[in-house]
Parts: sequence; C-alpha cells; structure tokens
Amino acid sequence: MLQPEEFDVKRIIRDNHFQPFLIDGTEPLQELVGRNRIKASDEILIVERAGIRMAFSLYQMTYHHVAQGEVAGQPFILAFCAICHGATSMVPVLDDGQLYHFSCIGIYNGMALLQDKETGSYWDHISGECLHGPKKGEMMELVPVEHITVERALKRWPDISIAFSKQPWHRRIILQPLMNFFGDRGLFPPYFRFSMGKKDTRLSDMVSGLGIYTKKKTKRFYTIQTIREAGGKLIDQVDGRPVTIALGPDGHPQATFDESEEKPMQLYCRWYGFAFTFPGCEIYGEPPELQK
Repeated sequence: MLQPEEFDVKRIIRDNHFQPFLIDGTEPLQELVGRNRIKASDEILIVERAGIRMAFSLYQMTYHHVAQGEVAGQPFILAFCAICHGATSMVPVLDDGQLYHFSCIGIYNGMALLQDKETGSYWDHISGECLHGPKKGEMMELVPVEHITVERALKRWPDISIAFSKQPWHRRIILQPLMNFFGDRGLFPPYFRFSMGKKDTRLSDMVSGLGIYTKKKTKRFYTIQTIREAGGKLIDQVDGRPVTIALGPDGHPQATFDESEEKPMQLYCRWYGFAFTFPGCEIYGEPPELQK
C-alpha cells in the first residue's frame, strides 16, 4: 500500500496565470440561460450554506480554480482542478478566527495547489489540509459540492443564482478554452508529470468515480462503471452508517446517508486525484487482499 509522502516543494510547477474569482454579485441562472450566456447542458458546481445555494460555471472554474466569497453570510472558497475534475468547498476561517484568502499558484501531483495570501502556506485542494508552511497540519472545514447540469439544477431550484465572472478577452478566448480542452478529454498537459510522485496504478489515472472521505476512517472510491453495473444505484456502509450512491439523470454520482438528507463528504473526480490525496484508499468492489 502506498504511504503518505513528504511534501516536496521542488515538485511544485508554478503558474501565475490563474486569478481567483472574487465574487461581488450573482445573477439568476435562468436569465443567463435565456440570454445564451450558459447552456442547459453545461455543467455547474453548487455551493450551499444554511439552505442557500450559489452556482458556478464549471467552464469558468477551469480557469479560475478558486472562487471566494460568502453564501448566507458565511465565508467560503470553492476549489476546482480542471484535470482531476475534483471540486471542494471549504471554510477559509481557521482556529485563530482569521479569514484567509486563497488562490491557485500552480500544480502539485498533477492537481491544483492552493496558497493562502496571509502566510504563504500551501494547501491541498481536496482534503483542505495545509501541506507546507506556517499553517502545516491545520485543516479547513469541508462542505460537499454538488456537480450537476444547468438543466437539472433549474428543475430542482428554479430561482438559483450563479456567480458569473467577467474576464479579459485573452483569458476568455485563449486560456480558458485551452484548460477545458485538456480537462474535458482527460489529458495531462505534458509538464504535469514533472509534479507527480509515485502513482497508484490499481486503476487508470483518468477513471472517473465518486470518492467518499470522512474524518473517522473511510477513504473509498466508487468507479462510475461499478455504479452503472449495479443498475445506477448501490448501497454501502460509511463509518457504520448506510449510504446510497446513485447516478442522477445527468450521469453524475451522489452519495446520501439513508436515514437523512445528510451527505458524506464526497468528490466526483478522476482516480489519480483521489489516490494521491488519500494514499492506499479503498476501491469499492476490490478484493480485500488488494486493499492492503
């Protein structure tokens, strides 16, 4: 089983092109669809706080990697990696009570690497853990992100609003489409591999699935193929609680605890990203002897 590795600053590939999306307003999602600014088939990411939801264009987040603002008066960041396809929402307030500000400063292990402005520490965009710097070992509080299509979102929440960024033409026309090209096709830009340590080869790098991870012990990956073979829905146990993992009408997976509407911390992503973040994680359906 792969063991956690020491963070190696020499493997960071720095890139200062990606400016964080600092949210200063939202628009009704339905209005943007009506103006053809976004399509019903486009994918969006949804952040929720206190029953209030805010949507983000996956296409735009591929460029920004980080959005920061407030929902229902509560501060949050949304982090997204275009290549591993993982999106996580975190609370950027640490134990000291201070609000921290984040941006993507480059690539590590083939994934977006976050840095806070206040201390210069490096943070994992999936686990919310500080990997290196003055805040090393500290963790941000995590909140699941919903990854669905515009059409499905509007059926569930007709009044939902979206934060839509305004970008300079060269980013909108050149950088954003370029990042989406690699992300959509599941391709590593050539230089990404220089940032990567020893990979977990139990699955191919770009296999898509749902990863569930808890503070107690569960670190488990469910491939999309496995969920499909189960008829689009399977039942499992997460830390002793029954959970249902199901594919929605748009083909995106979601996990929900059976006895409530509560959701475990989950990530719709590609295998390499989950495996690098949680070395030695379980793969649902894999024989026990291969989990060791």
